[in-house]
Amino acid sequence: MWPAVKAMLHSVYDQPDATAVHAQFDRLLDYVAEKLPAVHDHLDGARADILAFTDFPKDVWTQIWSNNPAERLNREIVAAPTPWGSSPPARPSSASSALSWPSMSSRQMSPDRAEVPTVSR
Repeated sequence: MWPAVKAMLHSVYDQPDATAVHAQFDRLLDYVAEKLPAVHDHLDGARADILAFTDFPKDVWTQIWSNNPAERLNREIVAAPTPWGSSPPARPSSASSALSWPSMSSRQMSPDRAEVPTVSR
């Protein structure tokens, strides 16, 4: 029973527009009304909150659904086009990156120095 309820609840979010979302939610309520009356009452009472996303344009629905801002941001970064084409450039090898970054002596990186260390090139 619970896998079917879960699948129906997820299907609410798969609808193409607000009207279809509300219709699917009604079907979910009808499905649980007899067998799970407490679930029906809980979902019916939370209807406005669960379906609040339908008041916004469809383009932002997926952003509203995500409850993890870092996860959403990572998806948006990965999906963003890159200025150099379809894939990022290859990472430099450790040897070439060591040569391209300035190096500091251990004295310059010591925590007891008050001033900002200078970088030697």
